[in-house]
Amino acid sequence: MQISLEQLIECVLEELKKKGLTSESIKSYSESAYSPLIKYCARNGTTYYEPTVLNEFLNYQKKRLENNEISERYFRKLRRAVLMAYDQYQNGAIPDRRYDPGSKYKTNEYFSLWLKQFLDAQHLGVRTLGNLRSGISIFLHYLENAGHTDFSTVSPEDVKKYLLFAAERNNGGMPNILYALRLFLDYLESNSCIPQGFLPVLSKAVRKSRKVLPCFSRKEVEEIIGQIDTNTKQGKRDYAILLLAAHTGLRSTDITHLRLSDINWLNDSIHVVQNKTGQPLILPLEANTGNAIAKYILEARPESTSEYVFLRLLAPHQKLAECTSLNNILKKYLKSTSISHQPGDGKSFHSLRRSMGTWMLESGVPLTTISQVLGHKRQDSTKQYLSMDYKRLAECALDFQGIPVRGESIRW
Repeated sequence: MQISLEQLIECVLEELKKKGLTSESIKSYSESAYSPLIKYCARNGTTYYEPTVLNEFLNYQKKRLENNEISERYFRKLRRAVLMAYDQYQNGAIPDRRYDPGSKYKTNEYFSLWLKQFLDAQHLGVRTLGNLRSGISIFLHYLENAGHTDFSTVSPEDVKKYLLFAAERNNGGMPNILYALRLFLDYLESNSCIPQGFLPVLSKAVRKSRKVLPCFSRKEVEEIIGQIDTNTKQGKRDYAILLLAAHTGLRSTDITHLRLSDINWLNDSIHVVQNKTGQPLILPLEANTGNAIAKYILEARPESTSEYVFLRLLAPHQKLAECTSLNNILKKYLKSTSISHQPGDGKSFHSLRRSMGTWMLESGVPLTTISQVLGHKRQDSTKQYLSMDYKRLAECALDFQGIPVRGESIRW
């Protein structure tokens, strides 16, 4: 069934209105995305929706992007506009999803199917799954370019060659590549897709060194939280989020995925299934934090049928983005403090989790208890907090008693 492009676009804009987008956002799509699309199609002799012409439009815009005639951000907007028109035509509606361009490393259907099955079998966080998908897609793309169409012809020697190929193009990223390949090849071996003998290729001689990033002191966290204006709706939400992170040590992904049903108000506790590990976790809900969350829900949370606690301020009122939204919340208030902050110094939203672990250790809480509270699968993950307990580390230091000093004494 043919439909005029203008009529289809009107349906798209109406759908965006139903989803709660502001009139400014709808006007922006109409003028800066759909208007150029209509003009392009008219120049190419059509006023109807034709997927081939829309694809040509995107290819034309991609060339403009490569020639620095338009920005990456504007190109993504044009792409979203075209995909929304496609979904509206095919399904009569626009799904609630981000129009992610996906990996540029495309593979055949066989490899793609195994990658999907592998990712579906992992109980990991969204960001971790995204990193796995990216790393393994490159590996599969390499195999296909090397002439493999399935895993029957792949040998450990092929994996060795890929590691050499990857090492030349990655500066410090090999631990992540090795981690992804270990998981994937182990999955293939367990499903009798490849023979044994692949995993030794990925063995490493020494334990990976781990950079221990700093954490906030109690005084610094109080200073950050003190910048929040709790008289505003945004302030009530941000105050509840930062208190929750500082008092429970929950990861950002678990906070953004926190559901209304996860809070047990009668027992003052939170019950979540961790996105990173897939393991259940029960934490006490401290009174101040519980009151802050309740105040946000009752006074500031937008009216919505969403099951999630923390929502966007602007329509559509969906749950907050995975990690960037919470990092941006922290950065906003961090700028108003006297706390020194430089890019890459570790003072991100995740450092509130490190702070919680360090404070517990300083208070004499056993490492096993800290591991349980933070929801670590392995106690090794908790041992990093030992290096941040400077007071107790100083007690372990030896003096120079019994050590002969020859010549001049040591000068500091």
